[in-house]
Amino acid sequence: MNVVPLFQRCFNATVTWQSVINDQGDIIHVNDAFCENLGYKREELLMVSFYSLFEKDAHLKLLFYNHHTMKTNIELRHSSGKKKEVKAIISPLTKEKDEQELYLLQFEPINESDSLHFYKGQESTEEKEWNPTLPKIVLENLKDAVMTIHVDGKVLYMNKEACKMLGKQSSEIPYLNFWNILKEQEIEITNKINEFLAGEERFETEHYITKLDCWFDVRAYRTEEKITLFFLNISKRKKAEQFLRDSELHYRSLVEHIPETITVHDGHKFIYMNPAGIKLFKANDKNEIVGHSLSKLFIGQEYRRAKENIRLLLTDKKKMTNTIFRLRCINGEYREVEASTTIILYHGKPAYRTIFKDVSERKRVDNILRKSDKLSAVAQMAAGVAHEIRNPLTSVKGFLQLFQKEQMYNEQFLRLIMEELERVESIIFEYLTLAKPNYETPFKRINVQKLLEKIMKLTETQSIIKNVFFEFEYEEVPPIYGSEKQLKQAIMNLIRNSIEAVELNGKIKLKLKNHPDEQVCIQIEDNGCGISKERIDRLGEPFYSTKEKGTGLGLMVCYKILEHHNGILNVHSEIDVGTRVEVILPAFIPIPEEVLLT
Repeated sequence: MNVVPLFQRCFNATVTWQSVINDQGDIIHVNDAFCENLGYKREELLMVSFYSLFEKDAHLKLLFYNHHTMKTNIELRHSSGKKKEVKAIISPLTKEKDEQELYLLQFEPINESDSLHFYKGQESTEEKEWNPTLPKIVLENLKDAVMTIHVDGKVLYMNKEACKMLGKQSSEIPYLNFWNILKEQEIEITNKINEFLAGEERFETEHYITKLDCWFDVRAYRTEEKITLFFLNISKRKKAEQFLRDSELHYRSLVEHIPETITVHDGHKFIYMNPAGIKLFKANDKNEIVGHSLSKLFIGQEYRRAKENIRLLLTDKKKMTNTIFRLRCINGEYREVEASTTIILYHGKPAYRTIFKDVSERKRVDNILRKSDKLSAVAQMAAGVAHEIRNPLTSVKGFLQLFQKEQMYNEQFLRLIMEELERVESIIFEYLTLAKPNYETPFKRINVQKLLEKIMKLTETQSIIKNVFFEFEYEEVPPIYGSEKQLKQAIMNLIRNSIEAVELNGKIKLKLKNHPDEQVCIQIEDNGCGISKERIDRLGEPFYSTKEKGTGLGLMVCYKILEHHNGILNVHSEIDVGTRVEVILPAFIPIPEEVLLT
């Protein structure tokens, strides 16, 4: 420890008026108490001679030359001009060779009501021994117990709280012995005080006094033959700490016995996992998981998805993430789990709490229900397909029977037959696309602007026939991640719907722009006939269409493809004004190999 700064702090912090002067009377150092009681600033005092603070200085100069510690009474001049009579102790400071003579001056007001005096045994006609200390009014109004004793145990001072704590009257103070009080109160700090008396300058401890049913922070400071003790009542703090400990034990018990898996990790490694998690992931004990990397359970693509969730939490895109993962257990088995992750403070540091729910059984039941729903949907769609195909086949059959009867070629009838057969072919194609949307197509990065330019070329012929004006506006957008073949089919269906909805010389706007939350938006807007709000709600249902000869399967395929790409399809329309369709897809953003907590 650097002793000089420590003594410097003590010199400034003490409530005793103190100053250091040289043998010429120049003020070298002065503490805050001296400045405050005489009404001067430190800078003012350091620029003047100490002798300028009083008039009769001859006897004081003589005291300096005695080179012994001396006591005297002097009158100091306050900054207001008033004189203040004080007791002064003048002590020469030990000097090294070639150092100048320095003196330490300590002062106390003469008026006893302004400061505290200590008793020394019984009252006598001799002057009471005194020590500079805190103003008595401050000590008496402290809510903490304060007492000063002599090393032989005689009590020199106790404030009101100390008397109350020990059950004593102020009139008893001159006759009390602290060591006897210790024995009476059965305060188990005797050993520490004995160690303190053996040479320590201070000590601190926390102690419970049974008689008072209170906890105290006990602190003792020694000055020569006197000891000052402070008893700070910390019962409320102790009760709060005990409440927190009990709460922690209570919640730990809940976490340890809850059936759901609760884990805490730092984004890289597992920090904690409750017994339910150890059981779920088939570990023999927690050491097989805790302390290990997340990749021990999150394999391949699942690990990448977990890192993406962490990124969303760190960037405040989400307060909680809910995701279904397929995790590998310690024994190699796989389990479907639903994971809910949030950021928490764990032992004072940010971490991630993830609650896992085993959904394997729920998935099995869901699969059964899904198969049942599929069978129902297939039956419904089969009935619709049969109905849709039967109508054109009835027309074809009628024309063929007419050919057979008249035994002659009719070009108009043949054209109608071909139109009906093309309608049958279209229904079958869309039905097959819906049944098998080609999910095995690998996903890759796609430049959306180039994709839309290709689609516009493919629909150019149809737009020219209807003399439709196309307008393409675009922003610089990030790439997306998906199947180009599937997205091309979905967007072409939507553009063809717009072309069919507008009249001759109609107008279609195709817009590509950035969307909030790192997404890309494709807008297709036309000035066609529009769709009523009631009919918008039914868009996407099989065999429900706003077109005279539509099947509704095309839009249903669009919904299916966009769902596969985690996209959204929004339709806004107004009768006789037009329709705006929005396709919103997540942008492809590379995830760093390691996402660190900030």
